[in-house]
Amino acid sequence: MQFLQRYNYLFIGCLLVLFLSSCKKNITERKRVFFEDAEDGIADNILTIHRDGYSTGRIVRPFGGSNVIGNFNNSKVTIELDSVPPHNMIYASFDLYVHDNWEGNRIGQYGVVDVWNIIVNGWYQFSTTFSNNNNWPQAYPEWIGSATMPARSNASNIQLPGYCALDTVINGTSRYKIAFSRPHTEKNIKIELSDALQGPICDRSWSIDNVYIEVITN
Repeated sequence: MQFLQRYNYLFIGCLLVLFLSSCKKNITERKRVFFEDAEDGIADNILTIHRDGYSTGRIVRPFGGSNVIGNFNNSKVTIELDSVPPHNMIYASFDLYVHDNWEGNRIGQYGVVDVWNIIVNGWYQFSTTFSNNNNWPQAYPEWIGSATMPARSNASNIQLPGYCALDTVINGTSRYKIAFSRPHTEKNIKIELSDALQGPICDRSWSIDNVYIEVITN
């Protein structure tokens, strides 16, 4: 009888070890590798370049009760991280402020007037349009060319003043919470945010805030 009891205890112990080992393999590990809210300046990991090739500087300005990074027009903002921990996914999120006279899917002299893009390590993650004008639809939250949505669709706040041309208009800026995840295993993360806006910076521009990036292992 004692032998059987010891055998049963050993058997149960082995089952527990196997169970715990299998559970450990299924645990998802998430680690924050970057955060910037621009309240104390701007990290060196963020670079801003105008389409003509010159640096637009580390622009930080007060807006909507906090500091934002921007505003930008015909520019590219790059967030680049080196030597991040091993992982197989990344997750990124940030606030996007769409200022003033964006007209979404309207066709101008050079095509769609208000295109905005996300590129991750050289691959397009997203390309879309936004609109603050009820007369012109936008693509967001879908890809450009795939949908027609009402102006300000899925915005988290539409009661913000414009930045320049519409600075006295209560709904002159729309704020969006942009978030995405994608497979990724490289040691460096390079996220590029860019636009192809038709019009001067006072007429339409964008800013970002609360940039958060984490690596995921599962």
